[in-house]
Amino acid sequence: MITPMRNTEKIPEKYLLEAITKALLRYIEETDPYTLFNGLLDTLLELTGSEYGFIGEVFYTEDNAPYIKSHATTNIAWSDETQRLYEDTKNKGMVFSRLDSLYGAVLKTGQLIISNHPETDSRSCGVPHGHPPLNSFMGIPFYNGEVLLGVVGIANREGGYHLSLANSLSPFLDTCGILIQAYRNNIQKKELEESFEYYKKQLALAEQSVALGFGYVFSYSPATLLKNASPVLLTRKEMDLLVHLVKNRNQIIHASELERLIWNDTIVGESSLRSLVRRIRKKLPELNIKTVRGVGFMLVNK
Repeated sequence: MITPMRNTEKIPEKYLLEAITKALLRYIEETDPYTLFNGLLDTLLELTGSEYGFIGEVFYTEDNAPYIKSHATTNIAWSDETQRLYEDTKNKGMVFSRLDSLYGAVLKTGQLIISNHPETDSRSCGVPHGHPPLNSFMGIPFYNGEVLLGVVGIANREGGYHLSLANSLSPFLDTCGILIQAYRNNIQKKELEESFEYYKKQLALAEQSVALGFGYVFSYSPATLLKNASPVLLTRKEMDLLVHLVKNRNQIIHASELERLIWNDTIVGESSLRSLVRRIRKKLPELNIKTVRGVGFMLVNK
C-alpha cells in the first residue's frame, strides 16, 4: 500500500519508478490501452491521495478545437443515466470538450492548471447537478516534443495541490506520453499495413482483368475471355496460348518458350504452334497477333 503524499511533499522517486516499471511491463503484455491506463490512473490517485480523475489523449476537431478522449476515467456515476454513460464509454473513451472548464484551461493554454478553490475560480464551469463535489483540481499536460499528447486531471486531494507535487510527477507524465505515442505508432503501422493490403488487392484485381480492345476483356483467375460481356469459347490449348500472349503483351515470346509452356515440355513440331496460332486468329480476328519470323509471336495491345 502506497502512502499518499500530503501538502507540498514530493512523491518519492522509488514509488514513481515502481509505477513506471509496472506500466511499461503492462504495455509489453497488454494490447488494450484502456486496461493499461486504468491501472496507471489507479496508481496516480493512490500516489497523490486524490479522489477521482482521468488520463486522456488530446485530439482536434475539423475546426482545430482541442478535446480530450479519455483512456481512463474514475467511475463517479451518481445516477442510473450516468452509470450507463460510464459503461458505454469506459472501453472506448469518454470525450471532454468544454473549453470553459478547468480541464479546458489546460487544453487552451497547454500549461499546468491548479485550482484549490474551484467554486470561486473563473475558469471553472461548475459541476452538473448530482456530481460529486469538486473541492480541488490539478490538470497537467504531457507532450512529445512540442506536440500536446494528453492531459491528466485529478481532483479532491486533502490539502489541495501544489507545484512541487506536479513537478515530482514529471517521470510519470513522461511515461504516459511515451505510451500514447507508442499506441499512435502502432495504429499508424496498422493503417499502413491495411492500406498496403488494400492496394495490393486492387493491383491484383487490375492485373486479373485486361481490356484488349474491340470489346474483349481477358481475366486471369479463372482464365476467361469476354466479348461485349459474353464469353468466348476457346479450347484449353487456345486459352493457354492466349494467357501467355496477354501476360507478355507487346513483347515477343519465343516460339520454343510457348511450346514449352503450352505442351509442358512435350516435344512437338513447329507446325503444332503455328496451327494453334491460326485457330486463335480465326476465332479472334480483331486481335493483333504478330508473327516475328524466326523468333516467335507477339500480341500488340495499345
